[in-house]
Amino acid sequence: MNPEDRAARYTFGEDNATSPLTMVAVDGDVILGFVTFGASRDVDSPNEGEILALYVDPEAWGRGVGRALITSARTYLREMSFVMANLWVLEGNQRSIRFYESDGWSSDGVGRPEVVWGVAVKEVRYRRSLIVSV
Repeated sequence: MNPEDRAARYTFGEDNATSPLTMVAVDGDVILGFVTFGASRDVDSPNEGEILALYVDPEAWGRGVGRALITSARTYLREMSFVMANLWVLEGNQRSIRFYESDGWSSDGVGRPEVVWGVAVKEVRYRRSLIVSV
């Protein structure tokens, strides 16, 4: 990933309640990962939240960074009054799929074609409840 390419996608310091939010995990001055989330962009999920991006530096894998980021994002989406959330994952990305499924996400069977860095891929949608059972 190229930081300059990623940074161009974000508006930092914007105070707009409908804009996506990004949380960053750091260790000192080293960025370990980030999660971006907000209202779902899917027309068939107008009242849901969405995890728009989740990335953890491979050197930080296995340290709980991804789990902390996605847990924080889910908590924040609940505070935004969403009761369901979705995310999109590349079909066949077994590492990510295992991670999401271990966090309670499951595929709803919806797929879409996408072009990522000039490569045609297929993404599948995963969903989960944000309601905390007591």
